[in-house]
Amino acid sequence: MSRCSSPERDAAGVVVAAVRPRSAAAVAGLRSGDRIHRANGEAVADAIDFQFHTADERVTLTVERDGTRRSIVLVRAHGDLGVELEAPRPGEIATCANKCVFCFIHQLPKGMRRSLYVKDDDYRLSFLHGNYITLSDLDEAALARIERQRLSPLYVSVHATDPELRHALLGRPRHATEILPRMERLAKAGIRMHAQIVLCPDWNDGVHLERTVSELAPLHPHVATTAIVPVGLTRHRERLPSLRTLTAAEAAALIDTVHGWQRRYLETLDSRFVFLADEVYLLAGREFPAASAYEGFPVIEDGIGLVRHFEDRFRTEVARRRRHAGVKAATVITGEMFEPRLRALLSRVPGVDGHARVLGVPNEFFGRGIGVAGLLTGRDIQRAVAATDDPGEVVLVPAVCVRDGDGVFLDDMTPHDLGRDLGVPVRVVQPEPAALLAALRRA
Repeated sequence: MSRCSSPERDAAGVVVAAVRPRSAAAVAGLRSGDRIHRANGEAVADAIDFQFHTADERVTLTVERDGTRRSIVLVRAHGDLGVELEAPRPGEIATCANKCVFCFIHQLPKGMRRSLYVKDDDYRLSFLHGNYITLSDLDEAALARIERQRLSPLYVSVHATDPELRHALLGRPRHATEILPRMERLAKAGIRMHAQIVLCPDWNDGVHLERTVSELAPLHPHVATTAIVPVGLTRHRERLPSLRTLTAAEAAALIDTVHGWQRRYLETLDSRFVFLADEVYLLAGREFPAASAYEGFPVIEDGIGLVRHFEDRFRTEVARRRRHAGVKAATVITGEMFEPRLRALLSRVPGVDGHARVLGVPNEFFGRGIGVAGLLTGRDIQRAVAATDDPGEVVLVPAVCVRDGDGVFLDDMTPHDLGRDLGVPVRVVQPEPAALLAALRRA
């Protein structure tokens, strides 16, 4: 390590949040709190720059510590360097200038924590974390950087390829940007994309949906998938455009339509290309496709194939565990939509049936139209469990209900607060079959 006597004027740099023990960074002496300004002589403005400029086996970092800049040399033995960077602050994130008619943030009640109201439209977060972006606010410098650093894959909110319809869906922002020319440019640059359509009945369904899918298909394989997800509406929609959700009959018809498209694209593109959110199958009461139909589950984080993946792994895990003795009496929390299927899964586990009560919690906070577990609040869970005759020895809450980092619910209640109010321990469990079965087992 050496001190740099004349620091350059360059990017503000990125701050090291943590260094993994015994990693290349730890061996070189990098510390939590260090600010990295340059990597191999190149300015580092964000986590993407850091990844791009530290791909070599030998990496020289210019870091600032206690007001002094130093040079630290890292030698990659294997894998990554062992550096975790601080997340960008809200003011450092590119926000969305659109006012989409279906925007979930516009449907939040007042008084929640400020971070929930941040509408990001940042291509960096799309690349790093899979956030969906509209591509409507990108300037030439951003597009050029995506091409130069090959930031792929990106996740793109398309909704409609018809320019006028898309402009209306985005809330008629001041500047109208056509989506297809931008996606075509990125495709020519070799950027892989995952497209998403938030389906709003009477807006972008029917012939509009068919046009959107058919105009995206020629961009395959650069547009790798197109996901269709139903619009989510809360009870807090005030002075917003009139929207409605799919009916069960419409969901069933949509499944038939999409399966027809999938058969055609499988022949012409060697991929099904277009995929439906799990909510559509649950709403229609239809069986899910086989795991192979999801082609590796590339967009499972968006609720595409999550149920199939979970249920298949659950059955495998049950078959692997020959005995399920010593089961706790527990209340297993889930959303109303998945409750019947989770109850059916647990009922077929020897020794578990009769001990584990599956409780689909009504979402009173956002409204009963929201039936997924990830949007449940602590108070709704508290209300539902308190109404039961006996919660058992423990209440098991899926980890998707709480925020990464500090583990609190959307309403800022903590699992500890919930357990105190209920008078029974509350345990947060990863939404994995092995984790759930292990949590039910008595030590």
